[in-house]
Amino acid sequence: MAQIQPVTFPIVGDATKLEVTMLPFSTSATTAGTFYTLTTDDGKTCLSGNYYMTEQEFADWGQDNSYVDDIAAAFLGVTIVAE
Repeated sequence: MAQIQPVTFPIVGDATKLEVTMLPFSTSATTAGTFYTLTTDDGKTCLSGNYYMTEQEFADWGQDNSYVDDIAAAFLGVTIVAE
């Protein structure tokens, strides 16, 4: 889970956290999907959905899983901040 600069969602509140979960993929895959959730400090879901990595993003992934958070944050237009 990554802390983000607050994003206001009317009715729900300010999203402050980004959680990204990788969807299952085969060992021969050239791309992969993610499930993302933006939540408030008290765990209310503001936004959730799927993002599918491009072949290039998947190839660049390597061993640093924070790379996946960065891709999802860029897709959503949010900024990850230091915890």
